[in-house]
Parts: sequence; C-alpha cells; structure tokens
Amino acid sequence: MTGGSTPASPSSRAAPDSAYIAALWEYPTLCLAFFGVQLLTPEGKALYEASGISDAMRASLRDAPGLLCTRYAATPEGPVLMQYWDDYEHLHAWARVAPHTQWWKWLMDHRGKGVGFYHEVYTLRGAEAIYETGTQPVGPATFCRLEAVRSGEGRSRQRLDQFRGTGE
Repeated sequence: MTGGSTPASPSSRAAPDSAYIAALWEYPTLCLAFFGVQLLTPEGKALYEASGISDAMRASLRDAPGLLCTRYAATPEGPVLMQYWDDYEHLHAWARVAPHTQWWKWLMDHRGKGVGFYHEVYTLRGAEAIYETGTQPVGPATFCRLEAVRSGEGRSRQRLDQFRGTGE
C-alpha cells in the first residue's frame, strides 16, 4: 500500500472467519487509474530497467496526496500499477508535476524503442468490494472501513445504491 493512507484499525476489521465488505460508499468520488508499461523487446526492457522509473515511482507515490492505495501487478507485457485515488482532482494534480512529468518525458523520448506506455482512468458511479471468508485484505480493504457480511446474502444492488447515495 502507498499513499497517505493507513489500514483501518484492527477494531474495525471483520473477523477473519467471515466474509466482509469494504465500505466504498465512504469514498463517493473514488477514481481508479491503471498505468502500464509494455516491454516489447529485450532492448526496450533493458532501457526501461536502466531508467530507474519503477523505483522512483514507488518513492514518489508513497506520500502522494489523495492516493489511497497502489497495487502492483505483472502482466505478460510488463508492469501495471493499479491505483485508488480519493478523487480525479488528486490524480490530475499529481500527474502535472515532477517527477511524473519527467517520467512522461522519458517515455515520450523512448517511444518506438521497444517500450510502450498506457493509462486508463475511471471515475466511478458505483463500486463494490466483497471478500469471501479467508481472503486477506487487498485493494479497497486496505483503506476502507470493513464490515462483516454473510457470504452469499445477495445485497450487491443495495451496496451500489449506498455508494451512489441513494440507498438505505
């Protein structure tokens, strides 16, 4: 986990022997961003690894205002950062200053040299995160308040309505 968040206190954690949900409705402006690097050739991979961007990115994100959580994933094409931001405005502000702007310039300067880059940004109108019994907290469960639920109770629509502010 990165950003200025800390996991919810142990007293707000669901019992490990139950299913639980992350209270995403407490984040009505949640924004998800995916940043991916495609290492298309061995030369591109070597260029990217020599750039130091991955380590610099992790350090920069550690204290990024509004960043709730970052998850790192590996795909066959290369690394992907999955980020949860409090809102789009925080993501936008972070992307417009160094060191992000320096990385962007590096990526633009190395286009067509075996390195590709993409991002996807999603602002949400509804969200749900449910974890079945025995699942360790990941993603929203690392920054949201957690509530125990009965597995399979089928309340997805009510939770989405609660996220939108139209529910119970």
